[in-house]
Amino acid sequence: MGGAVYDGTLGVIAMLADVRGAVIDLADRGFTRGHAVFDAATVVDGRAHLLDEHLRRFAANARRAGVCGEALDVDFVKEVTKETIMTGGVIEGQVRVYATSGSSGLNFNLCDSAEPMTPTLYVVAYTKDPIKCAADDDCVGLRAVSSPIPIKPPQYATLKSTNYLQNVHVAQHARDLGDADVGVFLTQAGMIGEAPGANVAFLTPDGTLRTPPCTEVLGGITVSRVQELILSNASALKAVGVKRFDDSQQLSPFVILGAQEAMLIGSAVNIQGIIKWDSKVIGDGSVGPATRLLAKLLIEDMRGGVRRE
Repeated sequence: MGGAVYDGTLGVIAMLADVRGAVIDLADRGFTRGHAVFDAATVVDGRAHLLDEHLRRFAANARRAGVCGEALDVDFVKEVTKETIMTGGVIEGQVRVYATSGSSGLNFNLCDSAEPMTPTLYVVAYTKDPIKCAADDDCVGLRAVSSPIPIKPPQYATLKSTNYLQNVHVAQHARDLGDADVGVFLTQAGMIGEAPGANVAFLTPDGTLRTPPCTEVLGGITVSRVQELILSNASALKAVGVKRFDDSQQLSPFVILGAQEAMLIGSAVNIQGIIKWDSKVIGDGSVGPATRLLAKLLIEDMRGGVRRE
């Protein structure tokens, strides 16, 4: 997993044969306390897709999390991110940016409010195989399960931090079941939430692609781009049943019963079809034409559509 890492404590970018060999201060509060935020973008043809959007969310979350007293210099982070991708020679892969509240040395006392807060920026860019998604002919779709793991309260569910224990438990629960590929959070009111690392969406019989509002789940950069793609490819998508996009309403689990198609949407997964949910077969049990077309349009956007760094 070759690539490069930017270490903000040293202000240098190191090219590594395996980025897992990067060194981070063990006393960094991002590790000892989970006081850190991050964001991630897919690298295609050597460029990070929707980088500006990801970095704006990253900076906003850093402020919300109290990671830094002042706003992050997004222009600086963008230049470091692009340089890290280039230094690592990453053509196809992913780039991740992290901001922690810095190192507390050997002081692990959570009650010590006088300790200095010097934020640290890390960027890692690494090569990985292109994402297998619904655009691939051999894609067979995923089996989803509503998870019993409680979702974070809205204040934290809508903030992309490194506190991923509940996400890990959702994934573990689905794996332990043996007949599920992905778990999905339900909100505190029992409505559809999100998967660990991706938004969920449903194509309903009236031709609406519905996804939960970002009041209790993380507002996805990729799902927002899908909304734009629906508007700019209206005729082609109408031919496969997609007429509009709606993220204004909470979604009851009953949406699963009438859904013609269901999918995961996110930068880490592209678009993946969901063919079964809690033992209920979605549509005809195969990845549907709308899911496949949206995945194809997203890949085209990454490679040659509206190119955004």
